[in-house]
Amino acid sequence: MRVLLAFIGFFVFTNSFGQYYFNDIVSTQLSNDQYKLLRTSKVKKIKATSYEADNSITEGFALEEEISMDGKRIILSTATPGGKSSLTNRFYELSKLKRTQTVNNGIDTKTEYLYTDKGQVQKIILTTTDTAMKSTLTEAHEWNYTETGLVTSMLKIKNKTDTTVIELIKDEQGLVIEERWKKKNRTLETYYYYYDNKKQLTDIVKYNTRLKKLIPDFQYEYDANGRISQMTQISLSTANYFIWKYTYNEKGLKQQEAGFDKEKKIVGRVEYTYEQN
Repeated sequence: MRVLLAFIGFFVFTNSFGQYYFNDIVSTQLSNDQYKLLRTSKVKKIKATSYEADNSITEGFALEEEISMDGKRIILSTATPGGKSSLTNRFYELSKLKRTQTVNNGIDTKTEYLYTDKGQVQKIILTTTDTAMKSTLTEAHEWNYTETGLVTSMLKIKNKTDTTVIELIKDEQGLVIEERWKKKNRTLETYYYYYDNKKQLTDIVKYNTRLKKLIPDFQYEYDANGRISQMTQISLSTANYFIWKYTYNEKGLKQQEAGFDKEKKIVGRVEYTYEQN
């Protein structure tokens, strides 16, 4: 079985999953924190090696990130066993991600990030261009906050006309506990967020109409330093789930991520190495 791992430390989520609050707000903050750690550690290059369950190296897999001397650009190149490859450029200003651009099989995907004066995500604009078909699709996420800086809602606007309202419900501590998608006064989807006593996100849950009960999409565990040590990803379509376990080096950089199936048998792992200035 080929390794399929969630590179949460180095990849920026761009609608990989359904939860917009997690994708846009939480993941962007995690990405910016990771960037600051890389700069503090004076990392100039990251390489990943993938291993199969039998400990053999995954043929055809490659992942490498190269950080410019001034830190304003990171080039990410990937290749998969199926022969597909992609190149992503990420651009930073004031230690925050400003723009990403990926070219893959004639599809040009660009994501732009705008921030408030307080450094919070204000707007994300995703533009996808099919160079062969000469077509362009756009999607804008416009986030709203209270005067005290608490996130309240988002407008998702596709092609400048199709609008969905994302409402966020918070508890008495200001933590987001519900994410409701609404369109023309009709609720399309609702996600629920759960936290531990340290206010760390532990579960992202939604109601399953077939099973008629709440089922988690993702579950998270943390180490003593507040870093994600384990993520469980549940797939109802295949009646399966995968567990990703993460370890870090003494500088807090991700050292390894290993994937396990629901029988807790390892399916593969990825190990990272870092070159420093």
